[in-house]
Amino acid sequence: MNKRGSNVIKPILIIIVCLMVISAHAELFKWKDADGNLIYSDQPPPGKNKAESEVAKEELPQIISVPAPKISNATESSSAKRSNDTVKYKELIIVEPAHDVAIRENSGNVQISVRVLPDNFADTGAILAIYMDGVEISKGLQTSVKLMNVDRGTHTLKAELMNSAGHVVKATRPTVFHLLRHHN
Repeated sequence: MNKRGSNVIKPILIIIVCLMVISAHAELFKWKDADGNLIYSDQPPPGKNKAESEVAKEELPQIISVPAPKISNATESSSAKRSNDTVKYKELIIVEPAHDVAIRENSGNVQISVRVLPDNFADTGAILAIYMDGVEISKGLQTSVKLMNVDRGTHTLKAELMNSAGHVVKATRPTVFHLLRHHN
């Protein structure tokens, strides 16, 4: 083969190798361990090869938009205004992301949504705080937060509803999610 033909083949081989490497990173395996825990990995389960393993379908999180509660400008009489210490919150849960979900998002964007019932918590002076890995990421009346450039790995979310004095009146159970990002 002449030198000119060799110069054409090298770039083609490099492109083919790159495509093979990219496609190798595209597989995500899913299985349950002996304790029944759901495992996601880029490697097949121990003791099985790729052909015997279940390849996980890409699961995109459901997007739920929850508007912030409306705040009334009308003045209320002190007897009509409820104290948030007497309000019984029926529900405070993290609805997005779902617990123990694997999120494939190479840009690292994660949508967090919290449901509070009754949803008029702002009328009582309560504040919603959202934490990721123990660090406060949001505090106020927002029930939905979009995080940008979150590091890959396992993260823990928690939300707390606080009264006007700053005391926690209701808290969620910790929610875990796994962010899968391609790394270079």
